[in-house]
Amino acid sequence: MKLNKKHSAIMEWIIAIALVVICWKCSILSYGSFSPVKAHEQSERTYHYGPSKIIKTIDLDGGKIYLCRYKDWFSANTVRRGVIKWYPGDQVAGTLIDYSKQVSYSLSGSRIKEDAMIIDIYGYVNDPKITTILLEDKSKANSSKYALDESKMFIFYWNEDMQSGKVKYLKGLDRNGKIIYEEKFTVF
Repeated sequence: MKLNKKHSAIMEWIIAIALVVICWKCSILSYGSFSPVKAHEQSERTYHYGPSKIIKTIDLDGGKIYLCRYKDWFSANTVRRGVIKWYPGDQVAGTLIDYSKQVSYSLSGSRIKEDAMIIDIYGYVNDPKITTILLEDKSKANSSKYALDESKMFIFYWNEDMQSGKVKYLKGLDRNGKIIYEEKFTVF
């Protein structure tokens, strides 16, 4: 009789340890990272993308955006700060550079509140004559410029309400400020 109780106790301990290990692996404590860069890398691994080279880091309230390049691909990946750790965000998937176009770009959005998103448009400039990228709205009242560096990449980001559908223009300027590229797009 004592042998059965002993086996029963051993089995209970084995089951308890297995449950603790399973709960730990599935818990929020095992997900995320203590470093925002490690959370970014974790995000890339889940998509089997990268490792990419971080071109620019943008600090946000409660997160970061990493503008990245991986071979012939570019991406703008977000990570979010939790109470203790950093967690992978959205948009880790890369966009293939289309070398037949003057500018290859992508547009993405991540929900930050119930009715608001952070929108980012980012890309790679193929045309060596383009030195600056301009983003403006239809009224031209809101515009932003991005001077290109040796990476030939750019990123714009802003908060947007969820009922947007607003028209924006992406323009490429040469060193004299002349528009040599223009593309119209609608924000979600």
